[in-house]
Amino acid sequence: MLPALETFILDFRALYNEDISDAERFERGRPFLKTLLADKRLKQCAEKWPARNDPDQGYFENLLFYEDPDYGFVINALIKEPGESTPIHDHGEVLTVYGVFIGGEIVKRFRRVDFGAGENGAPGTDNGIELELVGENAVTPGYIDFVPPGEIHVEHNGQHRTIGLILRNGNVGDHLQSWYNKELGTRVRRYGPKQIPYQLA
Repeated sequence: MLPALETFILDFRALYNEDISDAERFERGRPFLKTLLADKRLKQCAEKWPARNDPDQGYFENLLFYEDPDYGFVINALIKEPGESTPIHDHGEVLTVYGVFIGGEIVKRFRRVDFGAGENGAPGTDNGIELELVGENAVTPGYIDFVPPGEIHVEHNGQHRTIGLILRNGNVGDHLQSWYNKELGTRVRRYGPKQIPYQLA
């Protein structure tokens, strides 16, 4: 395992010794992720990371670098080729801290405003959905985004390869998330990206 990744894991595991919520734990893990994003050896490795997404077919992969056997947190990468976009989606119950490693993209955030959205805009129906744009940011390497469970968003890549290094409190491949079609006003529930084990050494 790369020394930088090993250090990150040890530092982040130590946060589980404290009686704090996952939200606070992952907020406090941001500086550890920032250090990892700056590691030169990891950047050299990233040049060889494969991307096998097929957005037109609704297929996405995450590289799976680490899944903690005791606490369940996961370290992933999402690689998008030039011009690729994710669907409008949320991560279901999974909390995500997303660090831009290489490249850059536009991230848009939405909230549901239809009658069936339920309390705090939580998904309640699969049709008649109305989404309202509530934020749009251009993100560059070093940017770290905190994505709470259920937050609706989309990522649009530019004319370059973009790599996100991702810390999650669970494996999205095992959790249902929502994919939204804004034009049709629909939502589909499906499991998150396929997890591809990848050794960082």
